[in-house]
Amino acid sequence: MRNLNCPYCGKPQDVNHDDGENYEEDTKHQMECCDCGKSFVFYTTIMYLYEGIKADCLNDGKHDYKPTTTHPVQFTKMECSMCGDQRNPTEAEMLEIMKADERRGK
Repeated sequence: MRNLNCPYCGKPQDVNHDDGENYEEDTKHQMECCDCGKSFVFYTTIMYLYEGIKADCLNDGKHDYKPTTTHPVQFTKMECSMCGDQRNPTEAEMLEIMKADERRGK
């Protein structure tokens, strides 16, 4: 992925992030253009993007619990696909989970 363009020649450049390099904000980082060979500085800006997702279960709807993929299967939890709430499976749910695991193992 090309992170920025060289301010001299305009060619796309890859910023080196090995070992966490060049992530510090409010710092002038230096690099050399791999196309024209000129050195320049750049700043790093970290942005957070948030996305809202409907969770009807939090608004008087029912949770949509699905078994988690867990090994060993005895530690499986039930997790709501909408809000992420977790609970222990009922005895009947655990029996179905164990049966499904046995069918996959054969």
